[in-house]
Amino acid sequence: MDIGETHEELPRVTSTHSRVMYGNLIQVADNLDFRNPIFNGRAKRNRSLGSAQAFVVELALADQTFREKLKRYMIGGGARFVYMSDYMDRY
Repeated sequence: MDIGETHEELPRVTSTHSRVMYGNLIQVADNLDFRNPIFNGRAKRNRSLGSAQAFVVELALADQTFREKLKRYMIGGGARFVYMSDYMDRY
């Protein structure tokens, strides 16, 4: 049954994403500056929600401090987690 929910900016969300998080991702996507050197050597992107989400994840995982904090949420304290960077990544 369709409840008639249509909105250009905020798509229908699943139980894994809140409307606030979608709103934040939309803001990130709308404000990305692909001229920034952080994008050098990375795959070509667009301003879609998926690209913005992937970029936020890539940036977060590239930060060693974040990765160490993330391990507390992993099985066995992240002992089996191995971070790998792509050959195209340049830091």
